[in-house]
Amino acid sequence: MVALINPSKALNTYRKSDAVFIVCQNNSRKIVEIAALNDEAMRVTGYTNEELVGQPLSIILPERIASIINEFVEFQEDEKDLFAVLSKIREFAIKTSDSREVEFKLRIIPGEAIDKNPWFHLVLVDEEKLRKESIFRDMLKENFKGHEVINETTGLPNRLSLIKDVELIIYYVQNKNISASFAVLDINHYEGLKAEYGEKVCTEIHKHISTICKQKLRSEDTIGTLSERSIGIILVDASQEAARMVLNRLRWAISITALKVKSEELLTQVNVCFTEIDGKISNTELIEKCEGYMAGQRAKINNSIQLVVTHERRAEPADRRKVSIPVEKERRRMGDRRGKRKK
Repeated sequence: MVALINPSKALNTYRKSDAVFIVCQNNSRKIVEIAALNDEAMRVTGYTNEELVGQPLSIILPERIASIINEFVEFQEDEKDLFAVLSKIREFAIKTSDSREVEFKLRIIPGEAIDKNPWFHLVLVDEEKLRKESIFRDMLKENFKGHEVINETTGLPNRLSLIKDVELIIYYVQNKNISASFAVLDINHYEGLKAEYGEKVCTEIHKHISTICKQKLRSEDTIGTLSERSIGIILVDASQEAARMVLNRLRWAISITALKVKSEELLTQVNVCFTEIDGKISNTELIEKCEGYMAGQRAKINNSIQLVVTHERRAEPADRRKVSIPVEKERRRMGDRRGKRKK
């Protein structure tokens, strides 16, 4: 198999509920091979990572689908590849380790070709689970809206609302096994912009950035005003790696989208810091750590994205049973028997 650069990083960009396989169309061997799979893919197939990596994709496919791949995929560069063939299969299914067939909605995403061998991400979406998640996300949005107060200047939920939203999402992270991340977007060179253009234009910049966020993020993600220069974002169902990718795209979208100010077009930038919400610190601590980090880095960074470590892992306490307690030589020499019961 052709080596793939950091497949685990690519897998981390997907929803936890999606079963994802990374496969290589090995044209020299004329076979489609499994290169990596995530935890959900192992769960739904019943196979372990060690059992599937390096094996033909056909090992988890019903015979009818494996036959279509064998018959129609042309193992040559720039010919009919796996994407072209699987895209036409309407009813996709996998075969589990106990020979059951499970149907999924298939999304196939072409990757970069390496050594003339194309790579693909196969995302298997459980539509029933997707429906339940959709109901949950709708409920979450309603819960957020139930206590939100809108900042009259920016049109976004205010700081107190965002603090309550983070408190709620921490509860769901702890009790409902979802992933989420929190980010602070800080307007770059804000004081200089305020001095040059005035407070009114800075408010328009804040609104401009929030509009781009609303366009680029999912409807269940929450955007709120932290201060006149910063926006807070809660990304639902987003691990640390997925959040980094989403926020990086968002950062660049902001940097290339101009805001019209009178007769000129103004390009603005944001610095981003973020952290995955793990439920180990409170909502106020989490927000304050991110804001504190941003304040400390503001003079050093320019249009950047930074991960914030919100808590340090404590060192494991020493096992007293394994601690060697030295005994004074003089006490040993004299045959000290203190603490020994008399017969």
